[in-house]
Amino acid sequence: MMPRMHGYEFCEHLKGPEGIKGVRIIVASSKPFATDKAQAEAVGADAYLVKPYTPAALLGKVRELLSQAPSESPPPANETAPAPAPAAGQAQEALPVTRGQLPLYVHFWGTRGSCPAPGAATTRYGGNTACTEVRVGETLIILDCGSGMRELGSALLREYGERPITGHIFVGHTHWDHIQGFPFFAPLYNPRNSFTLYSVHGAHGSLESVFRGSMASDYFPIPLKNLACKLRFTEMTGPVDLGSAQVSFAHLNHPGICIGFRIDAQGRSVTYLSDHERFARLNGEDDNSRRNDARMTEFARGSDLLIREAQYTQEEYSARRGWGHSTFDDAVLEALNAGAKKLAIFHHDPDHTDDMMDGYIRYCRGLAQKAAGGTDCFAARDGLRIEL
Repeated sequence: MMPRMHGYEFCEHLKGPEGIKGVRIIVASSKPFATDKAQAEAVGADAYLVKPYTPAALLGKVRELLSQAPSESPPPANETAPAPAPAAGQAQEALPVTRGQLPLYVHFWGTRGSCPAPGAATTRYGGNTACTEVRVGETLIILDCGSGMRELGSALLREYGERPITGHIFVGHTHWDHIQGFPFFAPLYNPRNSFTLYSVHGAHGSLESVFRGSMASDYFPIPLKNLACKLRFTEMTGPVDLGSAQVSFAHLNHPGICIGFRIDAQGRSVTYLSDHERFARLNGEDDNSRRNDARMTEFARGSDLLIREAQYTQEEYSARRGWGHSTFDDAVLEALNAGAKKLAIFHHDPDHTDDMMDGYIRYCRGLAQKAAGGTDCFAARDGLRIEL
């Protein structure tokens, strides 16, 4: 979760063919997920300590590692060289554009979490997994590639007709529910269209290699290389300037590498935090958890719209602690602390029916009203469009 380069990638550099012979790596992290521990070991970490830890635990691990013979087997090199994104210190500053110079809207195409949930019980809130369109003037921004991306693709074909489509696709992480709509996005199969797909370097290789693997012949009949559009992969190391909008990212607390996005455009801001478990909720109240939660609050500070994952009730969370998701209480608390004007509850659990969601949203609105924070709370649903 370091700036500009994730710790996994750093481990690869240290232990790779051009790395430092005999180096030992201890990863110290706030993330206690078994997935993260396994991935750290896969890229060369010799030990993994979860914060907070005692000085004795650290010294004991150092003594243990220094008493062992060094490993000579480096991890596999990246399969492809990614297109670079500007480093954090090199990114252009967001232009102070006068509010309202360009129209800005958010359109939800998929708002369900974990897996699609079609059926009569989910018709009002929708059953498609995560996909959100943000349009700033003519700039097309797509957040995540869940099953809702298929319907977005159909809508874009109707809108553009014979005109070429240029779009920017930002992927928070590559779990199934966030990429399963990508191969069904019809504009990818037209040579007139151009798309750039952005995320950070993967835990097991390049961003492009992850998508290539997801479209391997065992899973899909058309390989990635056969897509007709002009497709570019960019691994983010800092904010991306799209001209009319600037997109920055922050690491989230979810198994594996997972990031959220903030779009600043035309004097307005949209923050997208999908799949995030509050550090204090997971690890308990301590200085480290408070610092990490404060970092997330500052990332969303003053958002005109905060799109925030909230998958569980307090009761449901007790059986799902450590799964990388938040409660409704957590989402409302974060929105209030950040001073967000609007909060869209997002990433609905597949077992939550329309009637259940009605009750949960009433509960969230009650929390916001009780706090008198001025945040307008509502549920994202498939097909909902919001003008900002």
